[in-house]
Amino acid sequence: DRWRLHEATPGEMPAMIAHVVTPGDGFVGRDQEKLDIRLVLDRAATGTGGIILLAGTPGIGASRLAAEVSGEAARKGWIVLGGRCAEQEEAPYAPFRDVLAGAIAAAPQRPLQEFAAASGAMLAELVPSLRAKVRGTTLGSNDASGGGRESLFKAVFDLLVASQGAKPLLVVLDDLQWADEATVLLLRDLAERLGNSKIVVLGTYWESDLDPERPFTGVVARLLRRRRAQRIALGRLTDAEVEKMLMSLAGGALTAVQVIGIQAATEGNPLFVEHSYLYMAESEGLLGGVRARSQASYTEEDLELAQSVRGLIGRRLERLSEPAHRMLIASAVIGRDFDVALLEAFGELSGGELREALEEATKARLLSKSGNERYRFSHDLVRQRVLAAMPLPRLQAYHLAVGDTLERVYGKTAKDHAAEIANHLYQAGTAADAMRTSSFLAQAAKNALAVGAYEEVLRLIESTLMLLPADKTKDRAAALTLRGDAFAGLGRRDEARSAWGVAAQRFEDSGDKRSASAVRSRLHASPVEKNGEPAEPPAQAEAAEPSGDGHEAALPEVPVAEAQLVTPEAPESLN
Repeated sequence: DRWRLHEATPGEMPAMIAHVVTPGDGFVGRDQEKLDIRLVLDRAATGTGGIILLAGTPGIGASRLAAEVSGEAARKGWIVLGGRCAEQEEAPYAPFRDVLAGAIAAAPQRPLQEFAAASGAMLAELVPSLRAKVRGTTLGSNDASGGGRESLFKAVFDLLVASQGAKPLLVVLDDLQWADEATVLLLRDLAERLGNSKIVVLGTYWESDLDPERPFTGVVARLLRRRRAQRIALGRLTDAEVEKMLMSLAGGALTAVQVIGIQAATEGNPLFVEHSYLYMAESEGLLGGVRARSQASYTEEDLELAQSVRGLIGRRLERLSEPAHRMLIASAVIGRDFDVALLEAFGELSGGELREALEEATKARLLSKSGNERYRFSHDLVRQRVLAAMPLPRLQAYHLAVGDTLERVYGKTAKDHAAEIANHLYQAGTAADAMRTSSFLAQAAKNALAVGAYEEVLRLIESTLMLLPADKTKDRAAALTLRGDAFAGLGRRDEARSAWGVAAQRFEDSGDKRSASAVRSRLHASPVEKNGEPAEPPAQAEAAEPSGDGHEAALPEVPVAEAQLVTPEAPESLN
């Protein structure tokens, strides 16, 4: 009855969010949390949207609850879109790219054409599918790289509105603890616009893993303080809920000793409960005989060994066949989600052997299908555990091989995927050619500048300059030009002029007069001194330019890469 106001034609969960949240067996409890979310959805259906943030420890079930809510909303006629943040570096606005691609696919043609005529070019860089959907329609101007990030953010909101028609819209953003700065800034902007809309953003994050250095940490505090978001904290399941979950997973009742053992070991963490059951079931014949024996199968030794969900996942991984284990390693390096075609192109396994390995990992609930010829890890803790067991040199070799594969598969469009390729090459450390890595980093910075992700540009250029040798004068000048453009986009004009001034001089030194002149034109277009001449760059500008010492340089802006390049135990930090 509560949802009758905005009930529409019931439907299945849209395929566009299958890669974000996938309902499955064993969901129990969370009645109060679901009620709280429904109240927000009710208000949104009448024109008062908002943001809900589901917080908890890893494995507590935030994504699973989001799946339940999304499926229910879809069946009630809501449009549901979703995106996921990843621990590894991705292109700016990564989760919103998926959301906007879904919005374009769902949008009625006429509202989409009207939107494209007004603001299309600005988002065409962010979501290339827009050009294909509105082919023949004149796109509006693009000023995202010229200081119009606010206009870009408004265009994102306008596209979401255009896509929903008269229906309410639910946007699911998973794993926000890893969101890049551009994503976080866009989320903060949307929070100010949703109040008069029929849009709800449902985000999930690991509260226990919030890193003070990550952008989302500061923004979540701001959103809650300004009452622009509602936080729902997820706690442990009760013993009764754990027992009910085990009955659902097993298809019947377990013995009292089995239930009590799992309750004691898992402390109500749903992911831990699931893997504890699966471990016990595998011990008795690969899920075939859980109820076939009357004695307790979850022994004291098991309880002692299962100190954490990560440890238990590790023990389950050890039981896989050698081909399945090799497949999971390659998949984990690729990312949380992966295509079978890309995995096959990687060459670790192929044909029937690859299919059998995928089937084995899926049966063990370590992977799940998320679309046609597409899989994803059932939880990022599974992926992290696979990576944590790899020695650093082997991990770097895998990253290099994935980077090579991506460049080969993408072919002529590799520049459009520069951030993805650059991340793998950078994680490869000294195994990758420094010039090749710096080239993809610089291209990723150009792509980020085109969509107004200025903070990401600065981070990428810092890494680029660290890798470029000092004698690559022209390449360093181009990187400094991008740095100046990013500073200008952020309104930091003095720093922009400093970077442009050094870049112009570097171009002069390399004999590229044309590029030097183009950069100097930026200086003349910037604010001037009283005598009408542009200010000279500060003397310390050149000294502040990072020197190119290759991969041996530590880069605090990329802490994961730094750890992997400097610390032999780095893969364990993924644990």
